[in-house]
Amino acid sequence: MSDDLEPLTGVRKAMAGVMARSWSEIPHFAEIVLLDGAPLLSRLNRERTAAPSDAPRLSINDLVVHDAIKALKDCPELNILLVDGKLKRPGSVSVAVAVATDQGLMTPVIHEAQDMDALAVSGAIRDLSERARAWKLAPAEFEGAVMTVSNLGAYGVDTGFPVINQRQTALLFVGSLIERPFVVDGQVVARPTFYLTLACDHRIIDGLTAAKYLGALRKRLESTTEQD
Repeated sequence: MSDDLEPLTGVRKAMAGVMARSWSEIPHFAEIVLLDGAPLLSRLNRERTAAPSDAPRLSINDLVVHDAIKALKDCPELNILLVDGKLKRPGSVSVAVAVATDQGLMTPVIHEAQDMDALAVSGAIRDLSERARAWKLAPAEFEGAVMTVSNLGAYGVDTGFPVINQRQTALLFVGSLIERPFVVDGQVVARPTFYLTLACDHRIIDGLTAAKYLGALRKRLESTTEQD
């Protein structure tokens, strides 16, 4: 082993500065819910079957991001930004997605996503992820999001306390979809479940608003019927 010190440079240095400012300047609070994942898995199978043969293969994350966007339409109180001490209510919904690169985490933005279907969201995520890893994103593609969706479920992480990105209002952390004891119709059964953690900026979002948003998102993710 070596005790040599490695300098903090590039994206990692910039990220360290941004996260330190976020933690020190934004009063965070978080709310956590446990969701039934069975309806989501059923929906994923249906949408994969119905998708054109040449369409990208949908993932659980695609559907969660899609529903997180739609829930901002359902709960517009959370679709708000604090800009220079004033409230800004965007006329559209823009959400960032966390992308792992060899130089650290990036959060490019899906702009004006409020009317996208799941396939369109999936395509946007793939495009942004590929260009982020190839360093081909423009500065404007990192700006304008109300929240970031970060999914570490594939790495076996159940939940966590996320740090909100600068100039955003919230961060939605998605945990692993695994079988847990769960009550269905009064019986404890093994059921695929997952945690959602929503961290919010307490300067402009209160606990009730966060709960309303999570309720709207839960309704969509646990629905057994199609929703607009």
